[in-house]
Amino acid sequence: MVFWYGPRFERFDPIVVKSIIIANIAVFILELINPGFMFEYFALKPNSILHGAMLWTLVTHMFMHADFLHIFFNMYALYIFGPECERVFGRKAFLILYLFSGLLGALMHVFLCPYKDIPAVGASGAIFGILGAYAILYPRRKLAMFVFLAFVVLPAWEMILLLIVLFTLFAVVGIFPTISHFAHIGGIIGGIIFVIIYRRKYMRYVHEERPAIVFYTVEYGYEGYEDEDYDYEYY
Repeated sequence: MVFWYGPRFERFDPIVVKSIIIANIAVFILELINPGFMFEYFALKPNSILHGAMLWTLVTHMFMHADFLHIFFNMYALYIFGPECERVFGRKAFLILYLFSGLLGALMHVFLCPYKDIPAVGASGAIFGILGAYAILYPRRKLAMFVFLAFVVLPAWEMILLLIVLFTLFAVVGIFPTISHFAHIGGIIGGIIFVIIYRRKYMRYVHEERPAIVFYTVEYGYEGYEDEDYDYEYY
């Protein structure tokens, strides 16, 4: 994939975005081959982290997913929002943004989630970090999102505020208990912090005149698991 930016149609190849997508797909294939091994040694387990064990899972869980829809929506969001952030920040800084947001989301999940013994997987902390960064870079661009059965179109900064409110509400009330809402919030905060630090350096690369980007997302959960013992959380 090659993207074109700016009034002079600058050509840009998002190598880091493509590499992350390929890595996630490769790990997902390994999960299909040997799910027991992958979830035992690479999924995020809050109790293990709190006891100083398996610290590598703070990173490895970002490349794991629960099922096809889970990885599809996360990689779709990365494909939509990632290239422009990579172009603005550069490859090295973009990778730092991705990992920093995912790490902050993981830590919020570890300390705040009520299910300390259940492994968690998913790249959404990192993905929402990119979305948070995107909203700070392009606050007026309109994003579209499906929330349950409603179709919402808002400027990016308002969409981020809405997501934070929704995720907080979901976490407090206990809606979709198999989804780590705290990881989503932590990822958004990580992306915002990153852009606040780097924004002045990179603002000359930001082109507000580009058309609005529309992003479709689905907040979904395995409702059938709510009254049963489920094996993992995802986000």
